[in-house]
Amino acid sequence: MRIAESLRVDPEAQAPSRYEDWLRLYFPKHVTHFAPHHHELWQWIDALQLGEKPDDAFIGIYSRGGGKSTAAELATVYAGAKRKRKYVLYVRGTQEQADNSVDNIASLLESPVFSEAYPEVSSKQVGKYGQAKGWRRNRLRTASGFTVDAFGVDTALRGVKVEENRPDLVVLDDIDSKHDTIATTLKKIEKVTTSVLPAGSGDCAVLGIQNLIISHGFFARLANNTADYLYNRKVVGPIPAVRNLEYAQVWEGNSQVYRITGGEPTWEHQGLDVCEAQINDWGLVSFLVEAQHDVDMVEGGTYAGLVYERMTLDKCPAFRRIVCWIDPAVSDSDDSDCMGIQIDALGVDKKIYRLYSWEDRASPEVVIRRAILKAHEYDAREIGFETDQGGVLWRDEYYRVFDLLVKERKVPSDWNRPTFKSAKAGSIGSKRHRHNMQRTAYDRGIFVHVLGTHNVLENALKRFPINKPFDLSDASFWSYLSLSRFSGGWVKNY
Repeated sequence: MRIAESLRVDPEAQAPSRYEDWLRLYFPKHVTHFAPHHHELWQWIDALQLGEKPDDAFIGIYSRGGGKSTAAELATVYAGAKRKRKYVLYVRGTQEQADNSVDNIASLLESPVFSEAYPEVSSKQVGKYGQAKGWRRNRLRTASGFTVDAFGVDTALRGVKVEENRPDLVVLDDIDSKHDTIATTLKKIEKVTTSVLPAGSGDCAVLGIQNLIISHGFFARLANNTADYLYNRKVVGPIPAVRNLEYAQVWEGNSQVYRITGGEPTWEHQGLDVCEAQINDWGLVSFLVEAQHDVDMVEGGTYAGLVYERMTLDKCPAFRRIVCWIDPAVSDSDDSDCMGIQIDALGVDKKIYRLYSWEDRASPEVVIRRAILKAHEYDAREIGFETDQGGVLWRDEYYRVFDLLVKERKVPSDWNRPTFKSAKAGSIGSKRHRHNMQRTAYDRGIFVHVLGTHNVLENALKRFPINKPFDLSDASFWSYLSLSRFSGGWVKNY
């Protein structure tokens, strides 16, 4: 008996009850293996009830190549077929992308096995005289009343309503672009929060899916809890393609290729062999960004390709001298630069051990307080400031904050105040020249990153000189230079 005949009265009467079986029956080419994070998405979709608003939005941050958009498009079809939702607003970064997704959804609806089982969901809604009502690239209206609209956040949202119905499912799929500036991201956030989400019905559910490709993006803010939208959300991820990824570049014939030497894939269908091929096809940096969510990895930066020597503090040798350097900004306004603090130690082996790294936007007093407290913790004997001008003013502020901390008993009164130092930014060539000097020192094996806040410094170095802020990387140079001069070696001709 044909599927349509067996399910003619109610398509759900004999359809598989488990979403895994349902997907494999109707879309076997699109669905192979399920990873745990895929199950979480489908369990959320399966739990939707028509007319009821879920407790949380679902935000899935999955790797590129991990079936993100396919899952979102299939979830849209599932919600319509299972009568869990009536009207879906499918949102992407551009209108063209959104139209393409709706076109993909139309192809899924019209696939032979599915259309045979769900003829009303797969066929076009027609008017009184037989004309199709809304079956085009940016809108699907089916005979069952199920509607899907496409919307790109680069366009104006107009007339999001079908008769008296508003969207009861909003899908946010790949909102961020790798070339988005902070200003572009803020515009996208404004469009989604003032136009898209308010257009939803009272029971509207929100499904978001994306890989992290920029550190300031719409989805990055959801992942790091800095977003002031979608407060009620369940975030799954970021899920990298490979956990504990290890790789090496090897010679094969006359060319070099990458080989994955360790790690555990998070999805069977995107195994280590597939990921290795993606590295060699896309390039290492693109894979680390797109599939591993390493949003601070920048190709072409001064420190690109470095392999850092790392060590725990208890394995370090004795230190000869410890210094703390600050790259300050004059305020903590939204338009000001960040501030950076770097604490380094010169070992008896003449290597520099990078002990503590910090970077954020804060007031000068807050940063100086932190620097003094950390200098006391690490027993630094010097606190330096990079200054374009006003070195005396920074010295006076440093003395004032130090005396305040003594008065507050945050540092002991008998602790000898670390020596104040300052350096003018242009005193040793350009910023790029200074960092080329430090990169050369890295290549010579001078630095060891002490485990703890090492990722903060390494991410700052990866960004230079492509993406701001540069404050921590600048502070690290002055710290290195101070210890180099103290040692009497390494840096020449400055």
